[in-house]
Amino acid sequence: MEQNHEQDPFIFGGKGAQQIIKKARLRSTLKTIGIIVIVTPVILAVIWYGLYHLRLNQGDKVQSEILWKNEISAPNVHISNQSVKLDSFGGETYNQTYKWLGNKPYIWQPIEESYNLLGHSTGRYGAFGAISLPEQLSAASTHRYNPATGDREMIFYHPEIDYDSYEDSISQLKQLGDDTLVEMALSFDQAYTLDKTQKLLPAGMQPVWLWTDAYTPSYKKYLKETRQTIAADSMIIYGFHGEQFAPYGGVNSFINSVEQLRKHGKNFTWEADQVHQSLAGDNNILEPDDITIIGVVVTGTAKQLEALQNQAYIKASTFGVVSDSITLPN
Repeated sequence: MEQNHEQDPFIFGGKGAQQIIKKARLRSTLKTIGIIVIVTPVILAVIWYGLYHLRLNQGDKVQSEILWKNEISAPNVHISNQSVKLDSFGGETYNQTYKWLGNKPYIWQPIEESYNLLGHSTGRYGAFGAISLPEQLSAASTHRYNPATGDREMIFYHPEIDYDSYEDSISQLKQLGDDTLVEMALSFDQAYTLDKTQKLLPAGMQPVWLWTDAYTPSYKKYLKETRQTIAADSMIIYGFHGEQFAPYGGVNSFINSVEQLRKHGKNFTWEADQVHQSLAGDNNILEPDDITIIGVVVTGTAKQLEALQNQAYIKASTFGVVSDSITLPN
């Protein structure tokens, strides 16, 4: 009985029992802290790795969209290389561009887009369009200049709209040196098929970009009411690079890019839907025979482009980039 009496304090909460419980709790706490110390960095590393690849993957998708958008718009503008800079909540894409001027590349304004973790382009604050001359200097001129390079931006005239005046840059070619490299937009008097368009141009002259009549009836009504010309840097000009730039040129590349944007895009689906709605036939499938051409961009020396004089199908012509030709050593 005495031995049992001595054990009672231990069994019912004596000092010995309390010490054992404290030690057990301390071991449990230390074990928990140890697990947290070991597991937390692993979890953070997994999260960081996941977010890194999410941002990178979304960046790749945005770059693909920019390529597709460039294939259905951007007169004579090509993308040479792309890069992505990641930040905490997405990233920024940088796309270096150039134009083909005769037989030489001409560095052009880069395309820069910011995007978030969901792959939506967030744009860039402070991005503005082309530069126009002040009213006191421009008179009746509609000339516009690229904000990055200072070069002329081409202007297009829709054939179904009666404008008060039309620009005729072809007549000014003789004022340039014969070897001056010239980019020029030609606006047609009506819509032509692809085959007919190639036959219209002088022998040996290939369009570097073809303007399609991808405008809905409602937008054409707006253009007629405002008699608005369409600038090469406009968000609502559609067309495709010439066949010589395949695989990123030609009508099939154009159709593929439209459909890719419609199916997989997040940022330019409205533009792609407008093109499809305007051009697709009764079967709701966009096919080469559905596409008509209402203008082209041509490049070459001033002397070469003089062959365009007195062509009845050309309703208007406007200069783009005009650059002195530089002969490089062989």
